[in-house]
Amino acid sequence: MVRGNPLHGVDERSNMNAISFPAGEAGLADESHYLRLRAEHALGRPDATLFSLDVDDASARLSNVYNTNRLRLAGRAQDFRMRLRTAQVGRFGLATLAFGAEVDIDQSGDRPFLLVTTQVRGFSRVTTPDGMAEGGRGFVVIDSAGQPVSKHFSSESERCNVRIDQAVIEAKCSALLDRPLDRCLQFSPFGANNGQVERRWISLLQMLLAYVDTPVLSPAEPIIHNLEEAVLLHLLFEHEHSYSEALRRPANALAPRHVKRAEDYIRAHAREALTLEQIAGAVGCGIRTLSEGFHKTRGTTPMNFLRRVRLAGVRRDLEQGGAPGVVAEAALRWGFNHLGRFSADYRRSFGESPSDTLRRIK
Repeated sequence: MVRGNPLHGVDERSNMNAISFPAGEAGLADESHYLRLRAEHALGRPDATLFSLDVDDASARLSNVYNTNRLRLAGRAQDFRMRLRTAQVGRFGLATLAFGAEVDIDQSGDRPFLLVTTQVRGFSRVTTPDGMAEGGRGFVVIDSAGQPVSKHFSSESERCNVRIDQAVIEAKCSALLDRPLDRCLQFSPFGANNGQVERRWISLLQMLLAYVDTPVLSPAEPIIHNLEEAVLLHLLFEHEHSYSEALRRPANALAPRHVKRAEDYIRAHAREALTLEQIAGAVGCGIRTLSEGFHKTRGTTPMNFLRRVRLAGVRRDLEQGGAPGVVAEAALRWGFNHLGRFSADYRRSFGESPSDTLRRIK
């Protein structure tokens, strides 16, 4: 499936300066250009810039900053000049990336973070398990944790990246839903492609760039915190993802008392061998009533809620560190008797394996 508009913004694969496109697209291209200029100024520190003239070296450096990748030249070797400029704003990592030559890159899914990339120059084509899209300036792509992606960049291509830890955006989504998440938060890689959402995103990027390298205890810290909130809310409400339907559910669909009591009971007894009958009996209602309450207000079942509470418990234990053998111990302690199924559920929920979690916190 092909998605996206090759004339999204300006397609800079050629010098067709006379290309015509809707006024909205022209505005998006202009705003992307100004974003590039802002990033050039904000991320210009030499000590925060990585250069490489060698493809293998560039691939290794990108793996250290982001995740495992396979980088290949698709253009002239003499033009290759990777430049990665990075900075931090609050909990977000900002960067611009350019290669100077036409390249292809295959990125693995072993990343515990969300990467939102915005084309500010040139052209890119992106292929994911969900399909393919391509575009010029203003083209926004979201790389979700655990999802592989392949990208083709034109020689002029430059992108502005925002890195957000998966735990940060999942915590915000969980707070909005007023419940733990039962699976990994996964975004649709390609946006609405209508120009409006992209323009709002670029405006947020402009504001983030204005606060690059602000000291932690500076008077601007509350502003940065609110900017972070605005970015997270924009992503969760203006881009499609695995919890979009749940977030669109009317806020007045409050959980009845027996559902909340069941959640409290499950959290308190999650390590025990609970059954649906036990949970319903503990809160004084029938199985059907309890199940319907969870379905209507939580979009899940009591036993699925128990499973995600247990998975979250294992994750907390693993994040405290330990030897590889601690994975099996933690899983059994939280009631997972089938380790193969547990590992699959864990990866699906958090976008990484239990052993990946251990490696990440060391």
